[in-house]
Amino acid sequence: MTFTLNAAEELGIPEVLLCMTSACGFMCYVQYPYLIEKGLVPLKDASYLTNGYLDTVVDWVPRMKDIRLRDFPSFIRTTDPNDIMLNAALGEIERNHKASAIIFHTFEELKRDVLDAISPMFPPIYDIGPLQLFDNQISDNGLNSIESNPWEYEPGCLEWLNSKEPNSVV
Repeated sequence: MTFTLNAAEELGIPEVLLCMTSACGFMCYVQYPYLIEKGLVPLKDASYLTNGYLDTVVDWVPRMKDIRLRDFPSFIRTTDPNDIMLNAALGEIERNHKASAIIFHTFEELKRDVLDAISPMFPPIYDIGPLQLFDNQISDNGLNSIESNPWEYEPGCLEWLNSKEPNSVV
């Protein structure tokens, strides 16, 4: 997500983006403007979702031979030219050009061809994966309580809340 670019610009500091999508996924997002320009997206109507249209091969994507429309991130599967997710993806890709560098969660031996194709289009790119190998390198168990899963919760909060009078907590 590129929302941090504004803060970095305001503070006059370099902004390095961490791209958690695959390098191939990123390259697909880069193609969104071309899909629109060539009239492949947005879909003409909902029947295009089931009539085989998504099997259309897109033969111009650098280093991604035989990729089909169905292989692209699903934001292209819309009939609405004003679709919020399609337009957000377009904006995100455009803003990536403003970063000082982009880090990909992959390693060169796995995605060399695609990384080589992305490299001349964007600021310096770096591959630093696989990041999950670092998971066991952190020995501070105090960090274990920090989670980013919106579906999990800290049970202690509910215990505290349940100990209060109804309608007394904002």
